[in-house]
Amino acid sequence: MLAVALLAPWGVVWMGYVGAKPSPVEPAETQPTAAPARTAREGPWGRLTLTPIIVSPPLEYVSTNWGPPEQVTWRFPGSSAELVGEFLATVGLPADTLASLRGAIRPDPAIRGVRIQPDPAIVRGLHSLVRARIYEQLARSPVNPSQAHAFRFRGDSTEAWLGGSLMQPSTRALVEPLIYRSGDYLYFGDIDLVRASLPDDDEVRRLSKTLLRQSTLMVKLSIGDAAEVPRLAEYWGRGGRRTDIRPLLESLAAASAGSSIDIIHLLPTFARNHLYRYPKVTTGDLQRPLLANCLWTSLNFFNIEPDDRFLDVDYSFETLKRDHRVVTERFALGDIITLEDQEGVVFHAAVYIADELVLTKNGTSPVAPWAIMSVDDLKGYYRPRSVDPRLVYHRRNGD
Repeated sequence: MLAVALLAPWGVVWMGYVGAKPSPVEPAETQPTAAPARTAREGPWGRLTLTPIIVSPPLEYVSTNWGPPEQVTWRFPGSSAELVGEFLATVGLPADTLASLRGAIRPDPAIRGVRIQPDPAIVRGLHSLVRARIYEQLARSPVNPSQAHAFRFRGDSTEAWLGGSLMQPSTRALVEPLIYRSGDYLYFGDIDLVRASLPDDDEVRRLSKTLLRQSTLMVKLSIGDAAEVPRLAEYWGRGGRRTDIRPLLESLAAASAGSSIDIIHLLPTFARNHLYRYPKVTTGDLQRPLLANCLWTSLNFFNIEPDDRFLDVDYSFETLKRDHRVVTERFALGDIITLEDQEGVVFHAAVYIADELVLTKNGTSPVAPWAIMSVDDLKGYYRPRSVDPRLVYHRRNGD
């Protein structure tokens, strides 16, 4: 039996309807980025141009009903004061800070380990490299949710993440020094520390909306002439849709040389209805058992109407094993990619689109959108879960 650990980032900042299934989807608010468009590697999918954009959830989706801010606590399950002290000595802390943190180590029987409740001034004063080393260790365990499910953004600067937002400059001044980098992603794992200093719930909501920004890609297909249409229809029409796709491609080819189309118009109905959007949860859904996740998304890719049996993880894995085979080359639209950690545990699934691009739903939270990412960026997103995950590609039997 396959095991699974489906991550659910930002589970505390949405509308609060825990355990609900999504109804129709809500459009994301989008904005361009400063990054230039680039050309993908050409293949059976044709010539693709990738334009980075940033999406963020509607402000109405961002809750402030989190309860009172909690005291910052670092938990080290299954460890001892001696081991934690040795670890802290390796991360680059100043001597006085190291002594203070060592002195704050306390037993925590609930996790069979130890915890530290550091002085907030120490937390604010950590160098970003030191913060990254400590928080990467904390993120390995779900008992540290602020770090395990830290806000994250694929970008080269804090300006790309925080710039142009509605939050007050004073709020940004609190947040920016607490951001750290791991790989290609920026992280923020101190929401309670900042939330305690904000003036009102509206500012908490504006900050959350900013931190929930996600980078994704808009992808356009260029068509040179009619001779390309059969090959492109063969690729983009998988799932029994070739005769539906071909007329559109023929029309574009006839319009003018070098015509282009956003690939969202070439994707199956499910993907068209969800890409760049957020689950819309209503009070009528509150009795539903589960939320849309990566497996539900991947297995419904070719379905016109979503099959909610795929909300059941066990049923999803049974279907994946029974109705799909593993492929190792010539990946095609609709192949399902699973990510496994070093113990062989599957912790995420996504849908192959073309040229190392995937459609993905990162986590179950309604403030996590459906997006297009590169495989490398997807791996980077889940770096806290596994630094070097194993990728396995699955194709539906009969395709």
